[in-house]
Amino acid sequence: MSFRPSEPPRRLWIVILNWNRRQDTLDCLTSLVGQSLPAGLALHTLVVDNGSRDGSAEAVQAAFPGVELLALPANLGYARGVNAGLRLALEAGADWTLLLNNDTVAEPGLVAALVEAALASPDIGMLAPTVVYHDRPSQVWPSAGWRRRLTLAAFDSTADPPSREPYDVDWATGCCLLVRRQLWEQVGPLDPGFRVYYEDHDLCLRARAAGWRIQHVPAARIRHKVARSTGEGSPEQLYLMARSSVRYYWKHAPGLRRPLILGYRLGSLARTLWRCWRQGRPAAGRAYLRGLRDGLIDLEHPPDRSDGWPGTTDRSIATT
Repeated sequence: MSFRPSEPPRRLWIVILNWNRRQDTLDCLTSLVGQSLPAGLALHTLVVDNGSRDGSAEAVQAAFPGVELLALPANLGYARGVNAGLRLALEAGADWTLLLNNDTVAEPGLVAALVEAALASPDIGMLAPTVVYHDRPSQVWPSAGWRRRLTLAAFDSTADPPSREPYDVDWATGCCLLVRRQLWEQVGPLDPGFRVYYEDHDLCLRARAAGWRIQHVPAARIRHKVARSTGEGSPEQLYLMARSSVRYYWKHAPGLRRPLILGYRLGSLARTLWRCWRQGRPAAGRAYLRGLRDGLIDLEHPPDRSDGWPGTTDRSIATT
């Protein structure tokens, strides 16, 4: 399916969140220059600066005068920062939004491949590319696949896809995710109760429950500087993942499923601690335990719902 010439231009907004990663963001924006687009598609790029102090906002304005900048006064966290950008894009008339981590580098044809796959059916609400490691482009980073219904355990299919054509999946990572406007309108934005991690899995479960399809598009490719802000496998990353995991499993395993999920998570905890001990990383194991503790504490306090729509956000925007 393609755009018909008689149709008005469709609007795609790319939303990139930055926090003190100036060079990564500039590299990401550079990779978007010259992306091929289907006929009739109007492309806008928005950088949401999450209160950076490294001159990121000024550097983006200087190097990319056509990019819009939403300058937030402080670090609102991942979900709230992205939601502020999504709100602006949707209010500006975006038909599609492409969530893009600033530590990614788009390969040629990424946008066109995702959009063309999305046009195959109106019930396709989200699409994700094949994600590879930035410094090891032959190695696929697990980024989409299927999950077990009872335990919510997620498994990757992108390293060995069942088809070279777009195919349906249960989940996809938020590091590069094309989302249809109508999906946001139906299921709402990212849950701001997640500080970082698991907000994309939460979104996928909500989208699937609402009847939307999610697809992996093998032909679309992007390189990812994995966990650039926290360090892959670092104590900080394990802490943040553990903390968000509590909210995720509590939210999506109500009633009689909760004891089953608890058993599954205790097994996961034992495996994580054993792996940290075997690898000589006791600090990582302790960080994981602290994350679980703080995640349980979080359940006792309602999250800050701004910006979770409807709500307010600082909308000081500099368009250059």
